[in-house]
Amino acid sequence: MTHPLCTAAVAVFCTILWGTAFPCIKIGYELFRIESGDIPSKLIFAGGRFFLAGIIVLLCGLLTRDRHRIHLRRKDMAPILVLSFFQTFMQYLLLYIGIVHITGTKSSLLTSVAAFGSVLLSAAVFRSDRLTLKKTVGCIIGVIGILVMNLNGDQSAGFTLTGDGLVILSNLSGAAGNVISKKIADDRSPVQIAGWQLSFGGPALILTGWVLGGRLTFYDSNCWLMLLYLAAMAGIAFMLWTMLLFYNDVSRIAVYNLLIPVFGTMWSGIFLGENIFTPENILSLLLVCSGIFLVNFTSRRTDTNEITAS
Repeated sequence: MTHPLCTAAVAVFCTILWGTAFPCIKIGYELFRIESGDIPSKLIFAGGRFFLAGIIVLLCGLLTRDRHRIHLRRKDMAPILVLSFFQTFMQYLLLYIGIVHITGTKSSLLTSVAAFGSVLLSAAVFRSDRLTLKKTVGCIIGVIGILVMNLNGDQSAGFTLTGDGLVILSNLSGAAGNVISKKIADDRSPVQIAGWQLSFGGPALILTGWVLGGRLTFYDSNCWLMLLYLAAMAGIAFMLWTMLLFYNDVSRIAVYNLLIPVFGTMWSGIFLGENIFTPENILSLLLVCSGIFLVNFTSRRTDTNEITAS
């Protein structure tokens, strides 16, 4: 998990998995007959997905040699609950409310906040993960790549607190989750952290959706299959992502978040039969990869390009 090529391959694999969530969640809404404005039912859907994902991760942990390390000790409760609050509950609660009020294009653009926010927060928290000029330029190039991918999107609507504001806060919550996950890694297993934070965050989302009047009806076996796939995908991706954060600087891993909307667009195009090999998509992928390269191959030694975080 520390070798550059292995790290890159696992991080890209995670973003490919998360990218499939874009079309699969949309298909899931159709299978469960959830209307676009039915936020409470969407929260129950998301909560069920993450709860099952947590169970899958913990079951996987039982099959490893370190299975004794997945048990939840008293001293683990508070740190993992805090992580779950930011990385699962608040991130998706704010996201599902916010995306109702903005276009899918703007939502995709604003996901870049998670990558840049993680780099900045990590520089403020960890002395070993200093903010350099190369990292800053890399993040900016990656964000430009997301902008290029959405050149033809409808950006006519202005900034709104209930739309743009909540989606930005959602991504900042996810960025905080990346930093917290790294911070609490000492003396804890990545599988334990990923499994329990999902297992706590999922039921919290389900309860919130239920209190707000949401309901989830399983109409046929396809509903179960889609939910299980989304759960397995989320569980595997979160488990691997937590392992990457465990062994590497947050900035070097979080910048791969910029690939999620790129792969999301590509997977959506494949599922919907659209042409994904447009000049905008290809240029976007090249820019995002260039930004990731700059961040991950920044010199580890202190140099004159360093920007001190205060």
